[in-house]
Amino acid sequence: MKKKQKLRKKVKVVKKKEKKELIDPKEIEKLILNISGEEGLILYKLLKTKNNVSEFILADKLKKSINQVRNLLYKFDVYNLITSTRKKDRKKGWYVYYWTFVEQRAKEAIILIKRKELTKLKSQLEREKSYNFFLCPKKCIRLTYETAMENQFQCLECGSILMPENNTKTIKNLEKEINDLEKEIQKYESK
Repeated sequence: MKKKQKLRKKVKVVKKKEKKELIDPKEIEKLILNISGEEGLILYKLLKTKNNVSEFILADKLKKSINQVRNLLYKFDVYNLITSTRKKDRKKGWYVYYWTFVEQRAKEAIILIKRKELTKLKSQLEREKSYNFFLCPKKCIRLTYETAMENQFQCLECGSILMPENNTKTIKNLEKEINDLEKEIQKYESK
């Protein structure tokens, strides 16, 4: 009798650990919005609790054509968030796809997107550190020293004289964003 109770406790502990590893649904929704917008979020909500949903059912519920639904699904597929099975319709001879959302892959997609963002920020920081910039007083344009010199330090939009810009604040903000993003990535990788 005691052995059965111990086994039940172990099973409960394992289930709790598995739940902790899953990502917060709000984070997944943020990811979906980033990938495919509002329409993708509606599609995600249709798929998240079901397995092998026909694309025809999805099209009916979304009130969109099959091609529009497939385009949204392909956006998910870029990040491996969905799986599909293909079956041939015996009456029409067409292939019908059945789609399933794979929540476990959302973590990998979030990390991938955050790494891409980190790469962009690092290259932007490098550019900010490497060049001197000149700015139009009316904020029309911002040019590097070389480009400003080619244009005789005049704004191409309004003709005003360009002023040198102090970008130390921009550099500090970029460094802070990079640091915060690196911490977020580490947080997701440690989950």
